[in-house]
Amino acid sequence: MKSWFPSGNIYVLLLSGGTGSRMKSDIPKQFLELNGKSILLHSLEIFLDWGKTKSIVLVSHKDYILRSETLCSSLLRERDRIVEGGETRHGSTLAGLSSLQFSANDIILIHDAARPFVAADDLDRLSKATEEFGVATLASKNHETVLEEEKDRFKFLNREKIWFMKTPQGIRGDLLKKILEKPYETEPTDLCTWVQGQGIGSKLVESNPYNLKITEKFDLALAEAILPLFQSWNIEKV
Repeated sequence: MKSWFPSGNIYVLLLSGGTGSRMKSDIPKQFLELNGKSILLHSLEIFLDWGKTKSIVLVSHKDYILRSETLCSSLLRERDRIVEGGETRHGSTLAGLSSLQFSANDIILIHDAARPFVAADDLDRLSKATEEFGVATLASKNHETVLEEEKDRFKFLNREKIWFMKTPQGIRGDLLKKILEKPYETEPTDLCTWVQGQGIGSKLVESNPYNLKITEKFDLALAEAILPLFQSWNIEKV
């Protein structure tokens, strides 16, 4: 897997449009620091260090474009850019995609900036699956008993079939061109719901165990504890 390279280009949309509402912070969560470095920089460096991207598009809330530029400009390459996002996650995804010129065999990865614990091995396996199957997503298996509440009783779900969705999610250029041309009745919440609404399935690719999304305050404390564990795990994978 370490020697794998795609047949086309790889483009990344790094979604960084949050405003900090759920974090209850004065600044969006992506600008909060994790071990002395902003979460946004941790996530950006994942893809830069991976070294297989043609271009990275950082999609920012309009009120934080200047802050993003100040923070990231020294790392961004000439072919990378920062663009203004939309009112929703899907709107931001569309804004980022509109700035790309991609071909049928290219791979487009969409990632939440609030997930700073993605490994190069994750990206290789995800991209390879995207190239082969057309659409793929990182996800983690469930190891708990899963219950669905039904009035005064529980329904026990088959935990062997339960996965937790993660990002990045990837799509091949030919399929992306097709879904961009088709309308949707309900706005998608992510790439996989978008393609599923068009009758296209997604391949599940098991994520590393530390792929946390930082959403609320306690997540940041958890991320501080996870960081050294992730770094040690990542070194072992290299």
